[in-house]
Amino acid sequence: MFNFKPIVESCSTGGDDCCSPRPKGEGICPKCHEKAKGVLTKTLEHLLQDDTKERVGDLNGFYYCKTPSCEAVYFKGNLVLQQDDVKVTVGLKDGAKSATLCYCFGWTKDMIRDELRKTGKTTALEDIKKKMKDPGCSCEVKNPSGGCCLADNKKAIEEIKIELALA
Repeated sequence: MFNFKPIVESCSTGGDDCCSPRPKGEGICPKCHEKAKGVLTKTLEHLLQDDTKERVGDLNGFYYCKTPSCEAVYFKGNLVLQQDDVKVTVGLKDGAKSATLCYCFGWTKDMIRDELRKTGKTTALEDIKKKMKDPGCSCEVKNPSGGCCLADNKKAIEEIKIELALA
């Protein structure tokens, strides 16, 4: 039995909390052996393929592996769910075609890259923060990690700036 305690992760918008409490605790991915965070059952209910949900049954106690090079998306013990088990493309994984970074408001790596090429800056973070307030976000069900995307967006922007020699 897993003992998850809810915690609220801030979305780094001056203390605003956009997401539901996430399970506390870490697991070790059986594929890449990196640390992974617990994910809410409602995230899995929303994002897993129907046949995967039927095959797995109990969706409690899963973890999300955010290691880009790892084929695991979710795992519980030695049970590993991969991209084919998920309805959306996990944009942070290597080789993701759409490379979505913000599942609530549609920001992708390509959009950010294009904006940086054209203007030398990106409005992605400001746009996401503004929309988090109105109309609001649904990170806990739309984002495969089950949490806020701002930190991942910040990291991706810095990586793209380096790639484009803007940093």
